[in-house]
This record gives sequence, structure tokens and C-alpha cells, in this order.
Amino acid sequence: MADDKISRTLLREQVLVTISTAILDGTLLPGERLRDDELTAWLGTSRAPIREALDQLADIGLVEMAPNRFTKVAVISPRLYAESAAVWSAMVTRGMYWGILRFPAGHLPEVEAINAELAHAVPADFPPGPTPVDRFVAAVLKHCDNQVLLESIRAHDPLLALGVNRFKDSMDAAPIHAFFVGLIRRCRDHDVEGFESDMRVFLDGPMTSFMARVSGYDDADEYEKDRNAGTLR
Repeated sequence: MADDKISRTLLREQVLVTISTAILDGTLLPGERLRDDELTAWLGTSRAPIREALDQLADIGLVEMAPNRFTKVAVISPRLYAESAAVWSAMVTRGMYWGILRFPAGHLPEVEAINAELAHAVPADFPPGPTPVDRFVAAVLKHCDNQVLLESIRAHDPLLALGVNRFKDSMDAAPIHAFFVGLIRRCRDHDVEGFESDMRVFLDGPMTSFMARVSGYDDADEYEKDRNAGTLR
């Protein structure tokens, strides 16, 4: 009995990973219908683990569902991406605070190598999957020991990855690289106060400019004004 339950859980997790990977790597396109008969034939499994996996994917924003109407790959809007990025940034700021406080000197070459890669990167050419930005952030976060916070951050990762896949043409790697140069110094010195100050500047500057471009604004100040007023177009 217990073995059957474990087998069902493992099967559901396998289905979940397969479908989410296909969404994030573009095999399943935004807006594409997800039909039970096609999924069962593709995955070679019964309907139950597929529906359970789709329910989980709907919870994290990768799938849109309307009962008795459709199940489809989510089409992430600029507003949804901006809202998710804002929540994710707030949690990551806290997680990186603890990561920087405990950052071991022996791991500095790892973040330096990732940032050197980012210096020559063209975001529009990022393949699906963890980008150099994701890997840099993860290299700092792994030194945060708050597992509840890390799980909350991970819960937002798939939706953020889907947004990056859609909007990466609007991303500029140069200010991110410059921010990471300073962040490496903060890691070396365990300077969390300096990090928090740098993070506010980055979020108010390059991050806001990026979200303005994603949202179709030519002017970041106009975007910020509409965002604060709740009137984003």
C-alpha cells in the first residue's frame, strides 16, 4: 500500500518535471492547448498523474485552466511578470542578505567566473534554462540557511523563467554585470548594508527601466508613475 503511494508520487513528479521542462524550453508554446489524450499518449501514463501535475503547474502560473473549457500553457503578460518579479526581488534581497553575510572567500572565483561570462552575454541569445544571472544569484543564495525563504523563492522561479524567455530581447546585460561587480565586493567584505543600498539603486534604476521596456513604455518615469497609480497600460 505504501509502495503504491510512493510510486504514484514519483510518477506525478516525473510528469510534472517533463511538462514544466517542455514549457520552459519552448517545446510547449505559450497559449498551446494541453489535451489529456495527447498528453497521455506523449507521456505514456494515465490521466490521474497528468491532471495532478497540471494542477500544480496552474498553482505556480505555468498553466492556465478554465474548468470544462481549456487547459493551456500560460501566456505571461507584462503586468504578471512585473508583479511576480517584484515579489521575487523582495525575497531574493532578503535571501542574498544572509548569503552575503555568510559568503565564504573560497567561493569568490565561482561568482567572478559567472559574471565574466555575463560581461560578454547577449540576453536575446540566452537558451531556455538557467541564465548566467540565475546562476550568479543561486551561487549567493546557497549560503542562505533559511530554507523556508529559499523554498518560497524557488516557487517563483518557473514563472520568472517563463517571463525571461518571453522578454529577454528587452534585457540589457551591462547594468546587471556592473551590479554584480559591486555585489562580489559585498560578498568578499560581508557588507550587507552596502548590498541593500546597491540593491535599492539597481531596482529603482536598471530593473525599473527593464520593466518599462517590457511593458511598452519609452520612458521609465512614466512607467513608474502609472505603476504607482495602478494604471499600467
